[in-house]
Amino acid sequence: MLKRRAGYIKPSRPPRARWIRRPLPASGAIAALALGCWLLLAPPFWLEALNSDYHTGFGETRQITLADGSHVELGSHSLLNIAYDDQTRLVRLSQGEAVFTPAPVNEQERRPFTVRAPGADITARGTRYVVGVGNDREGWVGVLQHQVEVNLTPQQRDDAAGSAQLEQGNSLGFSPKAGIVPLSARPDELASWQQGQLVFQRERLGEVVARINRYRPGLVMVKGDALRDVRISAVTRLDNLNDALKRIAAQANGRLLDLPGLTLIY
Repeated sequence: MLKRRAGYIKPSRPPRARWIRRPLPASGAIAALALGCWLLLAPPFWLEALNSDYHTGFGETRQITLADGSHVELGSHSLLNIAYDDQTRLVRLSQGEAVFTPAPVNEQERRPFTVRAPGADITARGTRYVVGVGNDREGWVGVLQHQVEVNLTPQQRDDAAGSAQLEQGNSLGFSPKAGIVPLSARPDELASWQQGQLVFQRERLGEVVARINRYRPGLVMVKGDALRDVRISAVTRLDNLNDALKRIAAQANGRLLDLPGLTLIY
């Protein structure tokens, strides 16, 4: 058995660095939690982009002419794949938004042109239209010319089913829970990014932020369901989104907290 020698003094443990003992600031904890959740839950865009036919980065748009002469303007942070076969001209918009101008069906081209988004197939009938993809298989369609046919594609037993013929000048939203619902936003407002701006007409703050996230690096988040449901009307320039966020937060009676890689509206 070991005995302590007389006069022996146990050496003290070196003090830990001061920053280790100091509690994380509230803002830092929020940022770490938000970024961790985002990295865990967000789809790996960079990996999907490597496997896509066409993609765009933040703030980038791209003009595309397909083999049949159809034209696509791909919006910011978007993914598009082409799946033409003998029966149909199918394009898959898995993320982002785009304006489609299909080559018309005629004697030489009899295949229909369909945009497949998560949650819906949108088939052209000699037209020009904008399609956007949100989260959880939600999205929107706006007809700039002629008309389109929208068909929901349920994946689970309780998903909504339905179809609609959408005429020029009208817009609709679709989701597995709500089904097909008309939108107050005009098609030209949904496609306003072509002119370097975003137009919001009494849209939920959560939806406004989701669209803005597609056009700037870093993440914008809204804290609290009540704040996410506040209706916002604004016209924002894509080259000055930081200032736009300040005005949007003020309109919602919220505050803005800028952190590295994260902007929080609370």
